[in-house]
This record gives sequence, C-alpha cells and structure tokens, in this order.
Amino acid sequence: MIAERVVFACALCLLLSGMRDPFQPPPDTCQLAQLNQWQFRGMIQGKHAVGILRDAGEHWHRVAAGELLPTGWRVVSVTVDELHISTGKDCIPAQWRWKREGTQNEKMDNGPRALRPALRQHSDNAARHADR
Repeated sequence: MIAERVVFACALCLLLSGMRDPFQPPPDTCQLAQLNQWQFRGMIQGKHAVGILRDAGEHWHRVAAGELLPTGWRVVSVTVDELHISTGKDCIPAQWRWKREGTQNEKMDNGPRALRPALRQHSDNAARHADR
C-alpha cells in the first residue's frame, strides 16, 4: 500500500511538472533575447513609410506599420528616427523601440565641412559668373 502511494506521488509530480528538464531555462516564446540583435537601419518614405531592419542572422527586412515580423512581433509605427514594435501582450516588455543606427560614413557627410548639394551648386555658379 505504501509503495503504491509513493509510485502515485512520483507519477503525479512528473505529470504536473510537464516532464520538462528543471535545469533548462524556460522556452522564450516571445523571442526577447533577439531584441538587441536586430538593428533599425533607416526608412524609405513613399506612399507609406517603410522601415529597413537587419536581423540577428544579418538578413534584411523591409517592413511597414501593421506587418508581422518573422519572430511574431508586430510593427506599430515607422518614423525617420525609430521603429516601434509590439512583442505581444504576454511578453515583458510588451513594446520595443529601435533607434536608427547610422553608418561610419554618415558623420563625414553631416559634419561642419560637408557641403550640401544646393550650396555646392550655388558656389559653382558663383565661381563661373565671377570669371566673366
């Protein structure tokens, strides 16, 4: 009788634990570990704003507001400087924002010595008229 109770108690424990390895971390159904590995690289403005993302595997994605990413995240909004997603109502954090990441050459193009195309054209025209 006692042996039957011990076996029943052990079987009950296994059923309640779901036969999961207690030393393994729980599965990441929201895939939150990947959030820091994705990068928002820019936006294309057209009829609708389209964000350009690079995932952890260095694959490129073009996404618009309302679209679903391969991880199950939904794009909420796309602006010039950031992309806002919803990771899911049961996930913490439920919302995430990526700031746009530039390239190394972007600083060179935006520095104080960088000439804007309109200024460059104006200075070329002024130089031509000064020679006359």
